[in-house]
Amino acid sequence: MEQRLTSFAYRVGQLRRLVLLLALERITPLGPVGQGQIPFLAELFQGGDGVSQEELAEKLHFDKGSAARSLAKLETSGLVTRTVNPRNRRQLVITLTPQAEELRAPFLAALRELTKTMVRGFSGEEREQALGFLDRMISNVLAELGRPDRTAKPERPAEPEQLNMSGGTSTACPACPACPACPACRADPADQTGATAQTCPTGQADPNGPSCGGTP
Repeated sequence: MEQRLTSFAYRVGQLRRLVLLLALERITPLGPVGQGQIPFLAELFQGGDGVSQEELAEKLHFDKGSAARSLAKLETSGLVTRTVNPRNRRQLVITLTPQAEELRAPFLAALRELTKTMVRGFSGEEREQALGFLDRMISNVLAELGRPDRTAKPERPAEPEQLNMSGGTSTACPACPACPACPACRADPADQTGATAQTCPTGQADPNGPSCGGTP
C-alpha cells in the first residue's frame, strides 16, 4: 500500500482507466464508438486520415494486432474504410467516411470537455507544468523501450526585446501589459485598473521613447 502512495505508474494507470470511463460516457451516445476505438478515431480526426494501419499503431503505441481489431470495428461501424495501398500492397490505408465526418465536431467537443474536467481548478501555469511532467515521463519510458520520441517540444523562444529611442533595449512593462504606449501590445486604452493609461506606472523605460514610460 505504501508503494502505491508514491507510485507514478499506479496513478497514471488509474487516471487512464477513469478517463476512458468518462470518455465512454460522453462519446458513446454520439455514435458507434467503443472504448478501444476512441484513441484511433481521435488521432484520425486530429492528425488526419490517409495513413496506414501500421502508422496509426506506432503513433498510438498499440501492437499491430490490437490496432487491426480496433480499426476493423470502426470499419464495421461505417466510420472508416481500409483499402490496400496501391504503392505497397501489404499496407492498408485508413480513410474517414462521411458518417465519421458528421461525428467529428461533437466528438472533438466531448474530448475538449473531458480535458476541462481533468484540469478543473488548475491555473494556466499548473496546466503547463502538468503537461511538461507527463511529456518527460513519456520520453523516459520511450527511451527505455528504445522507441522514437514524438513528444519532444521545441524550446519556447525568449520574449523579444524592445528598442527604445536611446538605442538600448528594454523589456515590456511588467505592470501594464495593455498600456497603449507599449508598441508590442497596442490594445485597450484603459489600464488594468480601469483608468485611462496616460503614462507607464513603472517608468522603467525611456520616458521620451515609444515604449512604456512616455505618453501614448
